[in-house]
Amino acid sequence: MIRHHRRLVSATATAAALTAGLLTFSTGDATAATARAYKADFNHDGYGDVALAAPYATVAGKGMAGYVAVVYGSASGLNPAKRTVVSQNTAGVPGAAEAEDSFGEALAVADLNGDGYTDLAVGAPGEDVGSDVDGGSVTVLWGSASGLKNGTSVKDPAPTKHDGWGGALAAGDFNGDGKADLASGTTASHAYVVKGGFTKSGTTGGTQKVTLPETAEYGVDAIAAGDTNGDKKADLVLTYRIALPSDESGSWSKGVAYLGASTGLVVSQPRPLNGGTSIALGDIDGDGYDEIALGNVFTREDDHTGTRGGQVNVIRGSQGGPINGDAPMAELTQASTGVPGTNNPNDGFGGSVTIGDINGDGYDELAIGVVFKDIGQAEDTGLVVLMNGSAHGVSRTGARTISQNTTGVPGAAESMDYFGSDALLSDVSKDGRADLTVTAGFEDEGVGTVTALRGSASGVTTTGARSFGPGTFGLPRTYGAFGTALTG
Repeated sequence: MIRHHRRLVSATATAAALTAGLLTFSTGDATAATARAYKADFNHDGYGDVALAAPYATVAGKGMAGYVAVVYGSASGLNPAKRTVVSQNTAGVPGAAEAEDSFGEALAVADLNGDGYTDLAVGAPGEDVGSDVDGGSVTVLWGSASGLKNGTSVKDPAPTKHDGWGGALAAGDFNGDGKADLASGTTASHAYVVKGGFTKSGTTGGTQKVTLPETAEYGVDAIAAGDTNGDKKADLVLTYRIALPSDESGSWSKGVAYLGASTGLVVSQPRPLNGGTSIALGDIDGDGYDEIALGNVFTREDDHTGTRGGQVNVIRGSQGGPINGDAPMAELTQASTGVPGTNNPNDGFGGSVTIGDINGDGYDELAIGVVFKDIGQAEDTGLVVLMNGSAHGVSRTGARTISQNTTGVPGAAESMDYFGSDALLSDVSKDGRADLTVTAGFEDEGVGTVTALRGSASGVTTTGARSFGPGTFGLPRTYGAFGTALTG
């Protein structure tokens, strides 16, 4: 759902902060939904799984301590009856649940120790580490035949140089050595890559510092990995914000890509990109190179923060990496040809983005969360726009919307649900088609809920749709933003 969550104390405060350009929406821990990306299969049964978090949930009386959950896939899609819930109070997990740790604010998946089971990296950017307030932590929860089990801490390479270690996570093999690496953002103007292999005793490979091209106001906003040039080495995409001139208020969102190489990321040659508050990578045009989708919910009408209602820029991949320039593959708003709906202020178009092949035709689709979209009398209820992929990129035909008002979708469109605050396209039923998982992060005043829809040859179907929240798991239905940071 939303990163920098300590500003999210009420729906009113959230909307106000969004308008001021202070919040980011996290899909930054997701990797591309293509054959080159890691697939979440924590129990190695062949079905994709989905991990999610409730980073603001109370655990053992500790407010905003947070927990994570895995819902396992099956032939009929996600099966909420088969799940694992983990907090820092779970046996075998390092640390302890403490107030404002926000365990689960960022997630990333990969087989980090090479044993055939997908592992889950979990960020807790509010964790106090000794006397380092909000220094942050990263924990790897290990996959096994029975699912996630036990955990190991990932050491912060420079704990005194930043806060918020684990505030944004992405996994990828950045040097092509066959071992998964883990990238973490911080609140400073740099990120780090911790190189594989990882072990349960806590050892890893070396580390690489990734310094942003400019001073970032709040550190790394969003982060994602994919292969934009088809060389089988993951590339890293980050967004951040810089301060505007002293006579202006607010900040300017910017993006950058670093290509992978045998020596690691080529940090000396940053590739400038459009800014954004959410990131996804995937092969929309089917040419073997990942595209980069950058969603930007900022709403001021100027060159700094995008268009009213939000914007999504899609950057084409190529043999030379991302092709940005003055004309992205697609520059989308709700006023664009083929995009359903109308372009209204503060809609939050681009609050989440995710890419995956829903219909199995070899072209990845693009799903866009419109987080604060009004539907009828319901304000800020939210919806998801689905746009088809094609040989020419994002297709301007056949787009559709999904909301809690869509026939067959569980629930109802209610004010301040924020349906689409996070979204994930991933195959959880082993049929070769990406299924759609959507978060309504503020459903029931911040409890949160998740909706699971199947992919099919004709696109997303509501047949067999499922919805679940903490109550489904036997957990308290209290404020927690259940469904934040979907990954799979």
